[in-house]
Amino acid sequence: MDSARRPCLISVCLSVLAATCLPCSGSPGPSLWGKKVVFMGRHCVWQLDKGCLVPPLEELSVCVHLHREIATSEWTGFVYKAPGERQVELGLAGRGGFLVAWLFGHQWSVPEDLPLKCWHNVCLTWSSHSERLRLYINGSSCLDAHVNATLPRRLAHNGTLTLGVSHNIVGGVMEFENGKNFLGAISLFRMWGHERTAEELRAQSCIIGNVVRWDNNDWDYQICLPEDDTNIQCGAFPNVTASPPTVTNTTPGSPTSTNTSDPVTPTETQQTPLGLPVSPTGLSTTKEPSDLNSTGTGIASTFYRVQMKLNMTMTVTGSDPGETIQTWVQRKLGEVRMKALHFQIFQSTYKGNDKKETQRVEMAAELRNQKRFRCTFHIQDADARNVMTTQRLINDLLSRIHFGGEIQVDSRDVHVSHIDPGSCPEDTHESIRGVYIWPIKDAQKTETMICEKNSGARASRKCELDGVTEKAKWAEPNLKACKPMITISDLDNVTVTANNSADVVDMIEDLLGVEGDLSDSQLATVVQKLDEVLGVSTVTPALGEDIVSIIADILGSSSNLSAVANDILGITGSVGDQMDFPEESQNVTVPSLALSMINVDPEQFQGLTFGVSSFSTGLAPEIFVNQTFLSQPCDGTVASISLPRDLQNFFPEGNKKKRVQFHFYGTQELFKDPETNWTLNSYVVSASVNNSNVSNLGNPVVVTLTHLKPKEKNDKVECVYWEFQKNNGSGGWDSNGCETLPSISAYQTTCHCYHLTHFGVLLDVSRTPISEADQDTLMVISYLGCGVSSIFLSISLLTYMVFEKLRRDYPSKILINLSVALLGLNLVFLMDSWLSSFGFYSLCIATAATLHYFLLASFTWMGLEAVHMYFSLVKVFNVYIPSYILKFCTLGWGIPLVVVSLVLAIEKDAYGNVLSGDSLDSLQGSEPFCWMQSNVFFYITIVAFVLLVLVFNMVVFIMVLIQIRHMQTNNPAATVNKRSVMHDLRAVASLTFLLGLTWPIAFFTWGPARVPMLHLFSVLNSLQGFFIFVFHCLMKENVRTQWRIHLCCGRFRLNDYSDWSRSVTMGGRTKQNHLVHRFPSVKSVNTSSRKISDDSTTASGSSSPPYHQWA
Repeated sequence: MDSARRPCLISVCLSVLAATCLPCSGSPGPSLWGKKVVFMGRHCVWQLDKGCLVPPLEELSVCVHLHREIATSEWTGFVYKAPGERQVELGLAGRGGFLVAWLFGHQWSVPEDLPLKCWHNVCLTWSSHSERLRLYINGSSCLDAHVNATLPRRLAHNGTLTLGVSHNIVGGVMEFENGKNFLGAISLFRMWGHERTAEELRAQSCIIGNVVRWDNNDWDYQICLPEDDTNIQCGAFPNVTASPPTVTNTTPGSPTSTNTSDPVTPTETQQTPLGLPVSPTGLSTTKEPSDLNSTGTGIASTFYRVQMKLNMTMTVTGSDPGETIQTWVQRKLGEVRMKALHFQIFQSTYKGNDKKETQRVEMAAELRNQKRFRCTFHIQDADARNVMTTQRLINDLLSRIHFGGEIQVDSRDVHVSHIDPGSCPEDTHESIRGVYIWPIKDAQKTETMICEKNSGARASRKCELDGVTEKAKWAEPNLKACKPMITISDLDNVTVTANNSADVVDMIEDLLGVEGDLSDSQLATVVQKLDEVLGVSTVTPALGEDIVSIIADILGSSSNLSAVANDILGITGSVGDQMDFPEESQNVTVPSLALSMINVDPEQFQGLTFGVSSFSTGLAPEIFVNQTFLSQPCDGTVASISLPRDLQNFFPEGNKKKRVQFHFYGTQELFKDPETNWTLNSYVVSASVNNSNVSNLGNPVVVTLTHLKPKEKNDKVECVYWEFQKNNGSGGWDSNGCETLPSISAYQTTCHCYHLTHFGVLLDVSRTPISEADQDTLMVISYLGCGVSSIFLSISLLTYMVFEKLRRDYPSKILINLSVALLGLNLVFLMDSWLSSFGFYSLCIATAATLHYFLLASFTWMGLEAVHMYFSLVKVFNVYIPSYILKFCTLGWGIPLVVVSLVLAIEKDAYGNVLSGDSLDSLQGSEPFCWMQSNVFFYITIVAFVLLVLVFNMVVFIMVLIQIRHMQTNNPAATVNKRSVMHDLRAVASLTFLLGLTWPIAFFTWGPARVPMLHLFSVLNSLQGFFIFVFHCLMKENVRTQWRIHLCCGRFRLNDYSDWSRSVTMGGRTKQNHLVHRFPSVKSVNTSSRKISDDSTTASGSSSPPYHQWA
């Protein structure tokens, strides 16, 4: 009867598999049952494969096995989010001793804290019909909550799912949320498209999911490979455990068999992949269709999977059982030209009919000094024999007593199934050593090709059998014998993008190994490409480590680094600022260089100490980080730096991460100062805070450095820091702001380290530093010039505002607005450093935005001045513009407001301190200055805007000069005038300052002419307000007349100037004709020429129409 039922049972099992395995990817792939994913603070990402699409479910069930290792206040089990959404569509998490279930952005909490060090089966079920959300832990109901009917009735489809960490999709790229990672192991995540009952969950806890399975095909993972775990309990799934057959064993005493009359069957705890039915002895345990009928065919195969259980008597003291078993397997297979691959061994357990008998069996095995093992491996058959024949052969080879009874294997415990890994596809591989097209190749075969550059050498690449997926895949090619096709100089022709940045870094690494020492031009190319990579890429830990390794290779070479020292320091700093890692901290150590990055919580910050405990030249330093401030020197360290608690006042506000990074440089070649005769007698250590400039600390930064050469009696020691702006921007040593403690030993020194900018930085297009002496000179010029301009602009405004007759015409009103903008620009610039010294982040942004606004407003009004000139002099047909000045004011003050508002809305952190990238070891470099710190916004909203206005003003200026020249040509009387040349020069100078045509000097501050041009720029533009006063107040006849009428007394006082007054009044009454022009006759042209010339230079007392009084 039993024998008759057995085929039916097998059919039922196969039917169940067929019914339940209808997941995302169609046919099943290599199973993950019996495997776990370990999340222990490392960068580990498991996400749903893109080919696995979750449908719009109206009900669902989700189960996952969790094993917590470390207690944390918050952790994430899994998170599912709808496409493009930030809220959690479905999820499971822990928070402060509560278990939290997420559904449609809402959360339900239960007071359950999963105990550590053991597995828990947690299930969620939901149905839109019952409107209930239920939570089960190990089969027990913990939550039965009503789901509001207003919430969605379907689960969002085609979403993203991650295990152990939450995520967001930003710009099409998945970003992971740090600080709430799961610390432990996760296994058996499954999803069903229906609501499972509590009875089903308890009785059938290991059913395969029909939406998402625990299967390789449904999951995408790159780094964290699944690991076997024999302790995962799967519950009472039918056929999970198979009753051991009772046979008579020919070897007495074997723990795997017993006499038929023995009531006890000591056998291994069944650890077949969880949830998969165990096949009867002799059948394959794989789920692939090819495995189900492999023994009945005459197909020849090369690769097999073997799962084997064995007993081993531990007779050899200190021997490694894994090594012993692997050696035995390889030797036995080698007898028939077979080879074992991907060998894995796990210790197993015994099991009786009940707990008591299980203990007895275990005790008996212990007395015999025996242990139970389970091993899995792949076999490659060199002869590719018939499948059925080969399976029997392998079983016969392994199912014996070996090593004098030390290893015992029962034939029933050997399961052999053939696998078909396929072939490696054709693949094109591009590298610096050429382009190689690798043809289709069978698994475990190696292809060789002739090197492109040197035909006498060979490149090789192996098609490997992947131990996890059991598919053929290409290994990395071996191109060491091939010479490079390109050189470092060829990198200049490579455009770095986000897609090829990693390849560019790999190319640089390979080329450095070939080139050795680099020339100045090659070094500049490498540094430039690394900087471009950082500008376009997301810096992953792997990419960051590669870049740091390249820097270490450069530091270890004999190349001259003085020209790129600051660039290299900037690159390492950018790597530390931009690196994206999920943990609280990340360390990168390579020979002679170390980086340590810590994401800190400002509220819990108590200081930080970084140190190097040991270091040898050419080796990676050993580093340590303490979450405290050590005011005393760190003895026994190569170098250390301790940051006080005061540093929390300088952390950036907003949502940006608060990160502190430390650097250690175990080389002196990078820090060469030609201006000093002193010798660097220690290694270099530094610290920095992202997006912050730290100065005026209440407590000092404590730096302890070990001498490379012991200090002798008469030697002088001084603490210094690297000042980036010294030596014309090449960098150099400076001691300002650092004190050397008096207790200096012969072997160690302890340091305590606790400062404006010039006007030219506002349009410093090159954005590169200048020497300290030149900066001091420019600072004095800028502040004096802005102060003088502010005074005389105030006088000009007061004059035009008090004397109503002066502001009746349009040019005067435009001049008043321009003066207000320039006055605001000068005043904000003068107060910028003082305001930024308070150290308030919001105040610094407001100051920088206000300075930006008045700069743009000044240039907008200069451009409107040019527009008015164009309408008045150049445009010759009739024009009438209603509400003329109102429209000008809307443009003049509105356009800058829109630009600044957009910058603040898009990225308010574009404003900030222009010294924010400096490190703590250069705290005293220069005074803080709030300005535009983003190069992108600087060039778009300032350089491009100003350049556009200046180009337009220059065109109008040339057109006006041509028009004036044309009018003078038609006016012979003007040519005869002896003062005509002087008048023309005054008119040109007046228009030059009025239209801001001295500002283009900023675009010529490059190369050797940089410093002289900056001096000229600072003098002319800081005094622009003074020159406007001179040409448009002091030298204007009507202004001087008003001064003499109202401000002077005695013989200097004038009576009311009736002619002038009448002229202006008439101009004011003919308001609508201000911008009406007729085709000029010779007479009108001659008159216009006279008016412009006279009013521009003021020597003449004649009047002009209102629209000619701008000069």
